[in-house]
Amino acid sequence: MKKDRLFFGSSMQCDIVINDPVISEIQGKIKLVNDMVYVGDMDDSGKMYLYRDRNYHPMFAKKYYVKQPGDMFIRIAGSSSYSGKNVILVFSSISRNSVWSTKKLTKPQTTIGRDSRNDIVLENPGVSRKHALLVNSANGYVIYDNNSVNSIYVNGEIVQRAGSMEVHDGDIIQIAGITMFLSENSVIYQQAAGGASLELHNVNKIVGKADDRRKILNHVFCDIGNNEFVAIIGGSGAGKTTVMNAMSGFDYDISGKVYCNGIDLRKNFQSLKNIIGFVPQQDIIYENLKLRRMLEYTAQLKMPPDTTKGERDERIQKVLQMVGLEERANEYIRKLSGGQKKRASIAVELLADPGLFFLDEPTSGLDPDTEKSLMNTLAKLSKTENKTIIMVTHTVQNINLCDKVIFMGPGGKICYCGKPDKMYEYFGKDSLVDVYSELASNVDMWNMKYLMLYKEQHLDKNTEIPEVNENEKISDMIKDSGKKTSPLKQLGVLTKRYFELVFNDRQRLLLLLLQPFIIALLLKVVAKKDVFKIYDSTQSIMFALACSGIWIGLFNTIQEVCKERPILKREYMGNLRLWTYILSKYIVQAVVCFMQTTILTGLFLVLMKHAPKKEQVLPTPQLEIWLTIFLTIYASAALGLIVSSCVRNSDRAMALAPFVLIIQLLFSGVLFELKGAADKISYITVSRWSMECLGNITNLNKLNMKVTGMPHEHNDLYNRGASHLTNTWLILFLMMAVCGVISVIVLRNLKKDTR
Repeated sequence: MKKDRLFFGSSMQCDIVINDPVISEIQGKIKLVNDMVYVGDMDDSGKMYLYRDRNYHPMFAKKYYVKQPGDMFIRIAGSSSYSGKNVILVFSSISRNSVWSTKKLTKPQTTIGRDSRNDIVLENPGVSRKHALLVNSANGYVIYDNNSVNSIYVNGEIVQRAGSMEVHDGDIIQIAGITMFLSENSVIYQQAAGGASLELHNVNKIVGKADDRRKILNHVFCDIGNNEFVAIIGGSGAGKTTVMNAMSGFDYDISGKVYCNGIDLRKNFQSLKNIIGFVPQQDIIYENLKLRRMLEYTAQLKMPPDTTKGERDERIQKVLQMVGLEERANEYIRKLSGGQKKRASIAVELLADPGLFFLDEPTSGLDPDTEKSLMNTLAKLSKTENKTIIMVTHTVQNINLCDKVIFMGPGGKICYCGKPDKMYEYFGKDSLVDVYSELASNVDMWNMKYLMLYKEQHLDKNTEIPEVNENEKISDMIKDSGKKTSPLKQLGVLTKRYFELVFNDRQRLLLLLLQPFIIALLLKVVAKKDVFKIYDSTQSIMFALACSGIWIGLFNTIQEVCKERPILKREYMGNLRLWTYILSKYIVQAVVCFMQTTILTGLFLVLMKHAPKKEQVLPTPQLEIWLTIFLTIYASAALGLIVSSCVRNSDRAMALAPFVLIIQLLFSGVLFELKGAADKISYITVSRWSMECLGNITNLNKLNMKVTGMPHEHNDLYNRGASHLTNTWLILFLMMAVCGVISVIVLRNLKKDTR
């Protein structure tokens, strides 16, 4: 468009002619200045109303209003009421690629959803099959939420799940990023969701306590339009990742406002999070799965519960094409290159078709050619697939591919938000190094310059930047109103995925099964011939057997959670239930522990010359020993999950393993007599209860000492009796359950993880 001013009205002399009785001859004017769009009312009749802050506000004559990110809606009517004739003008960015359709409301009820049998079909994975119902009522129309996954918003206000809300002409309805509105008994709607818009208003973040408090985000204002590809750059510690976490809604411990498509993101995060994609710096893929299988499992977790397998397969194929990995779909992820793994992580997040997409250092560690290829892919996705893409990066060789650059200065102060080719002119420098140096010494000046320009372009002239409200934090969040995948279905998907992961890691699985075999042979080597006949040798070998079981169980799981923590965090920030995740670990580990116990105890008992006498609860004492070792290995695996849940990487987990084992040795009741505090501590050790069971089964109190030939001094731990044995088994089982609960509680801190 060559003109910088366009007039619209009913006159044929206008650039945009609107033939409607409501419209004046020259109704308004559109002005373009420095890539900014301004709209003004050129008529004194007060007919024009601008949609802003979830309502229509009168536009003053001869005053320009700047177009904010996203679509701009203006209602032209004869009065401020919703009754009577209305004309709705929509100003949309050319990059949005929106196609609008109209549906006449001729029926008493109009269905809206993904299914082709609906009256209004919205082809988006985030839309439920039957998402909403629009009903004609005496006062206009009422929209009903049909237990949808991603909710409905009317003028920025959420329609509660299975609830309803009145709608009138001009009201803005949003479903999974798709915008629609009513006009004269018709619905005007987008055929597909566009990239989301973002607005940050006075965002601040303060960390630390008392005298150590410091501000790491400082009065951040910025706007990001639909389908823009945006890079956040700046020096180390400038708050790049912090501001991105605030934008995405994943960090809610901030003050200020973040609007996504005009909707308060923090207050509505639980229902908006499904249209937000987030790829952290670490890959969020399982290397021991084939790429297509990884996407299949993720699709079952992320896409609406009513999505069919055919719809999931179609979406997976489309996502693979988007990231250029169709030919690698059936390869194990561990065989992909670094750049391909990053593309695979992006594919995982694209499954739910998010309109807003965040990436933390996506080009980190990539060679220049791969980095350029990935940047081209992201730039293409933002335009052809209607995505608003925001990334943090240190590499700026290909930053010209971005539509916008946000430059953060020291102290979390924003200093620039604009086109990359105008950045050097803005700072008056020739290189990025010079810009960094300038901000290091004059960040306050550049921050103030930016805020003044932003205020001039976007805010009313009398608007003052408010002080930070430190109490405006977590209390602003509201509960989840969206419909989640059923817990049983989620548990089934997680369990099946974990089974496949364990089976695909053949080397580790072989080690897990070879370990009890070798240990059983070693126990035979050190065992004396009078095991089960003499107290000394029987207690020693039972202690070795119990300790072996503890080590095997601990080794099974001590790295299981921490090694996939980035994936778990991302899924948890979606709709993953932590208890289903932990329970899936328990189910698979039960099978692994069963096999290990059978190998260890079966081979050990076969190799022993003698056998324990007389059963108490089960048909044979050998089965009682088997069950005891199974519970020992299983409870130790549960203990390993706690350790793995508490730490953030495998190295720290393995460093804690010796400490956990030493506690089991010291408080088993074998090496030292348990009295006072030692006795109390032993209650929370697996070794104490395992030895209590084994001493009971082998009847240690009745066995003679080798030296004296007399029975050993009576030990209450080894009291023989069916009820005693059953109760001790129950204690081991209870320990497993408690460990699971503790793991879930500990993992709730996932949200606090930084990179």
